[in-house]
Formats: sequence, C-alpha cells, structure tokens
Amino acid sequence: MKIDIIGSVASGKTTLAATISKTYKVPFYEKDNIVWVRTNQGDVRRPEDQRNNLFQSIIGADDWIVEGSPRKILNQSFDVCDYIILLDINILVRLKRVFIRWVRQRVGVELYNSEPTIKSLKYNIKWVFEFNNDREEILDRLSSYDDKFKVFRNSKDAEKFIIQVYGKTGL
Repeated sequence: MKIDIIGSVASGKTTLAATISKTYKVPFYEKDNIVWVRTNQGDVRRPEDQRNNLFQSIIGADDWIVEGSPRKILNQSFDVCDYIILLDINILVRLKRVFIRWVRQRVGVELYNSEPTIKSLKYNIKWVFEFNNDREEILDRLSSYDDKFKVFRNSKDAEKFIIQVYGKTGL
C-alpha cells in the first residue's frame, strides 16, 4: 500500500491517514514533519538534502502513507504511489475545523505540532483560502495521473474506496 493523501488545512488528511495506518498496519508520515524539525524552541526548516533523503527513504519502502498539503515539493510520491487521494472538503467545513482545532489546542485537549497562537490561526485561515484559489491548478496538475488520482468530498467516501481496493484487513 502506497498512498499520498493531499488537501487543504483541516480537510481531514491526518485523521484519514491515521485511520488507514491503524487499520492496515502501514506507517504514515506527515509531510510537514518531513519539511520541519519540531523543537522546543519552535519549528526549524530541515536542510533540503536532509529533507529529500528522508522523503526518499520513506517512499522507497514497500508500504507507506504520506499526507500533506499539495505543495510543489515532496511530490515525488505521486509517481510511485498506488493512489493520490485529494480530500476536497467544503470551505465552510474546513474553516469551522480550523477554529475548533485551534480552541481545542489552546485549552490543551488536542495535541499540536505548532503553538496555537493567534498568528498560527491567521495562517491556517489564510491557507484554507489559498487552497481554494489554487484548487483548479491542483486538479489540472494531478489529472495527468489518470486513474490513480481520486477526489473525495469527505473522508468516509475515501475510506470506503480504500476498503474496496485493499479489502477489510484489520477491521
């Protein structure tokens, strides 16, 4: 199983990746954690060669799930994965999730990679809108992957697709 899950901030990428990972006993990786080294003093961008080597070691394995925003880097996985899953979730749902996640992180109910500050909230809202602005270009770019590129409006339909393709292993 080699799956790349992409989508906007708050589209459900990490949740879907974690669910599939647990069900099928396949490791999953957040692309953000490949780009950034998380430290107590804040995030530090990983050197390009280190980032690329780490990513190549992940996608060179027999089974993996990677998830992240459809950035222009770390897309070598598109060529070697079984499926590219785009979670194309309604913007209002994503904005609501961004705010709820931020509140939950602020009160300590939900773990976070980056400190839930007002600045981080503004960035997440900005990235939700950027995804919408870039959506058509993303769809055009990924349409060249033909049958391995799948678009879902919700995570449940993506999960059903995975079960249909890979079976009910682990359920």
